Amino acid sequence: MEHEFVIEALTQENTELKNKLAVKFMDASDEDKMYAEKLFKDQQDEIAVLSVELQSVKKSRDAFQMENAQLKRRVLALEKKLKG
Repeated sequence: MEHEFVIEALTQENTELKNKLAVKFMDASDEDKMYAEKLFKDQQDEIAVLSVELQSVKKSRDAFQMENAQLKRRVLALEKKLKG
């Protein structure tokens, strides 16, 4: 589990460095570069929030699918019992 945090931190740092390089080599004014840097940061923050939300939705979906499978098995068992 700890390695996942390290990988996530390194991935985030790598993205930040790529963004800084992109801004540095832009053919734009300092003001435009500052705007681009802020835009990159805002997008990364939004991606982080959306990733957390996605994980939450996946866990919820998995729980509902498991519950649905249990209910299907129970219905089949009850149907057999009624017919049997």
